Amino acid sequence: MIFSIESTAHTFGAGMFDATKSKGKGKILSNVFDMYRPKEGGIHPRKASEHHVKLAGKIISEAMVEKPDAIAYSCGPGIGPCLKIGMLAARYLGNKYKVPLVPVNHGVAHMEVGLWSTKAKNPICVYVSGGNTQIIGRENREWKIFGETLDTALGNAIDKLARDLGVGHPGGPAIEELAKSGSFIEMPYAVKGMDLSYSGILTYARRLLAKHKAEDVAYSFQEHAFAMLVEVTERALAHTGRDEVLLVGGVAKNKRLSEMYQVMCEERGAHFMVVPKEFAGDNGAMIAYNGFINLKKGFSIKPKDANYFQNLRVNTNLPSLFESV
Repeated sequence: MIFSIESTAHTFGAGMFDATKSKGKGKILSNVFDMYRPKEGGIHPRKASEHHVKLAGKIISEAMVEKPDAIAYSCGPGIGPCLKIGMLAARYLGNKYKVPLVPVNHGVAHMEVGLWSTKAKNPICVYVSGGNTQIIGRENREWKIFGETLDTALGNAIDKLARDLGVGHPGGPAIEELAKSGSFIEMPYAVKGMDLSYSGILTYARRLLAKHKAEDVAYSFQEHAFAMLVEVTERALAHTGRDEVLLVGGVAKNKRLSEMYQVMCEERGAHFMVVPKEFAGDNGAMIAYNGFINLKKGFSIKPKDANYFQNLRVNTNLPSLFESV
């Protein structure tokens, strides 16, 4: 029975995973979260952490439906003050229930819950969120990054464009809605081998707002930005010979992105899957499930040894990292 805390950025969440249900495949018993929404600008670390402190007790109480055998928590990557709140909450709960803590890599959790919920076998994973844009696959039981953004993450770029348009945070849903009635405008296209860049196209899109309709800029930005991502993913499929693509992370909710992946996969004879919406954005359930995986592998720590790492990579070996601290 794994309880979890997620607090890497704007979301504070908690969840519970029962590994004994569904013939050993496990079942999500709870998944409760609340998002900090800035009135203007991006995520302010101090205000986001204050949001987490304010709502932590309520969310934990609602999500704690059974007595836990372990407490999983996101140890990175993320915003320092936000990560710290989650770590302290996990440490408190570990001491209270006298159970071990299980550190979880936030990015890996996105992919693992995607594998669990879609039953994908060995896919190319496309992890797209506010802070991450990576093409990833598992090789020899380890996660390997095949390609990624060289600067701004796709979700962050969308949010910045949304702020310029005055449509609030997070900007993904609003940009997607605007794009439905837009027309095409030529924009920069920056793919560099297996990597891509979004800073240039974002700057170009912002300049276009002075002369073009918001709908046209939103549509054109999506079409170019998504096409870049699909191209790199297709190249990863070709290099590895795999026949599955799994889309995870908050941007996975975008229907147009899924449409483009579906077309590409059909042309290549590959199977496209997308994580269910309830597990796409940051949430406690994915941390609980990945906590179970880590615990099953024998990885856990004492509450006093809890720590967090703002710049954690998905290919980092967590047990080795904690041993070196």
